[in-house]
Amino acid sequence: MNPAQAKGQSEHVARVRVLLALLLTSLLIIAGRLGVLNLRADDYRALGLANATQNERVSPLRGRILARDGTVLAENRVAVDLLYRGGSVARWPRLRYLLGVSGTPRPPDPNHPEEVRDGAVLAWNLPDAVVPGVAELIAGQPGLSLRRRLERSYPSGLAAHVVGTTAEADPERFAGYELGDVVGQLGIEKAFQDELFGLPGRALLEVDSGRSALGRTTVDVAGPGLDVVLTLDVGAQRAAERMLAGALRYVNAERTRQKLPKERVLRGALVAMNPQTGEILALASAPTFDPNVFVRRPVAAAEVAALLGDADTTPLTNRAVSAYPPASTFKVVSSLALLDGGYITPETRLGCSPSFSFQGTLMRNWSPEDKGLYTVVQALADSCNTFFWRAAAATPGVEDGWSEFPAHLAATATALGYGSLVGVGLPEEQTGRVPDERWAERFYAHAWYPGYTMNMTIGQGDLLATPLQVLQLVGTAALGGEQVQPHLVRRVGNVEREVSVRDVPGAWDVVQAGMREMVTNYSGRWLLGPEVFGVAVAGKTGTAQTTGADHAWFMGYGPLADPELAVVVFIENGGSSSAVAQPVARDFMQAYWSQTGRLAEREP
Repeated sequence: MNPAQAKGQSEHVARVRVLLALLLTSLLIIAGRLGVLNLRADDYRALGLANATQNERVSPLRGRILARDGTVLAENRVAVDLLYRGGSVARWPRLRYLLGVSGTPRPPDPNHPEEVRDGAVLAWNLPDAVVPGVAELIAGQPGLSLRRRLERSYPSGLAAHVVGTTAEADPERFAGYELGDVVGQLGIEKAFQDELFGLPGRALLEVDSGRSALGRTTVDVAGPGLDVVLTLDVGAQRAAERMLAGALRYVNAERTRQKLPKERVLRGALVAMNPQTGEILALASAPTFDPNVFVRRPVAAAEVAALLGDADTTPLTNRAVSAYPPASTFKVVSSLALLDGGYITPETRLGCSPSFSFQGTLMRNWSPEDKGLYTVVQALADSCNTFFWRAAAATPGVEDGWSEFPAHLAATATALGYGSLVGVGLPEEQTGRVPDERWAERFYAHAWYPGYTMNMTIGQGDLLATPLQVLQLVGTAALGGEQVQPHLVRRVGNVEREVSVRDVPGAWDVVQAGMREMVTNYSGRWLLGPEVFGVAVAGKTGTAQTTGADHAWFMGYGPLADPELAVVVFIENGGSSSAVAQPVARDFMQAYWSQTGRLAEREP
């Protein structure tokens, strides 16, 4: 091999070596990359799975609200909506005809979170009969889908102020809830939100590239909410609402007598319970409303606005738990305080004159007649203001302002439950007010005036009580001082609610005698007396003076030997209690005892 050939062969070997080195390097790089890919295969698989599934929160089935006999007052119904996510829609004319809608599909609103998530609603609450047809027409259309959701329903509309309403949660207002969750807004729905709501679940939703659902896998099962069983008697509740609705004739007859314009809508409340058990049998407020207006979709904006904007009759106000001057129903409390404090005895006789002068102020009784000397039983029965003013004016130190008698009267009222929540489970319940010296200093910025004692003694002035508190009082009177806690909820889930019982000492026999005499010898004789009413009852009227027409009150119970029913009627601006509240109570008791068989049915 000559030198030239040797040199050429050497250069060829060098080139081969370079190529082999490059090839080996490339193979090493590829092998390394394959190793990395192999190590991350599980990661890529998990990422691919995440891209194909979505975490979905599953709202639990809300518990029902039931009456004592199992009648459903609030439940859930399955509603079906047609959703549109965008894109072309095939067979739209046929869909439009089937759904009874017009126009073209509206794309989702990017400013509406629910529409971004689910799509725009083309049709709400599809009738059951059209759902199969719609499902067939939208099959294979990724932009259209049917959504099944739970909607709260109030099948009877009964006891709206008790049961309450719900709304879809706004996460900004309701922490811990998400869009689509249902939260209580009023009544039992609100008070027992946690128990009714249940525990949310979680599911994995499999979707395609267009985000359309392909399947669902349950991860955590949602726990349904608990049923809440109330003490309400459906028959008594219907009667209460019916009697309130019909009471307008009594109100307008009284307004005609007083030459006042007639009322268009009755405002008031009727509450009834079994005093021996404390179970509330009826709790009605007027005017009432249809709770379905707030849960039905699409929202009936005009109806909702009408309810929320009615400042004259305020139909959403639960008047059974709102506070008003209790008027002469409070004379029961004043009688107990006067007797317990030793300021009078059952035999004490004081004048029931047309008027009484106190510190230069002439105060008038409701009657212009001089009725002579009364005992406290007669004064209660005939609701004599001047008797109670005379009794209060004779107590030590009363002319100086705050003294032992107003202090004792306030303490007696407080012991009977005034100024505190009864606690039946309604978040709208008000505490009322028992004014005292410290309250006067805070509110008026001056000391307690002697005239405040005179007002409070007859249930006027700054004293406020709810019909529910007055019901608690009359229930205690019916049992001679035994106070069984009034309650609306019998059971939550399988757990019975505990009921407290306590004794409130006092001259209850005197109070009972006065309330019985009211219906045998005085204003109640021709409505509830033994000559006209088949059950022996006792009662007390009250007419509260206000800036407008007076408020009308009545409280009563029966049968005397074994009280099973206590009733309170309150008619806002109703006028005379004897002409308005008392006949409403008579009508209700007649209907209730006709239902139970104690009385024969009669037309009110």
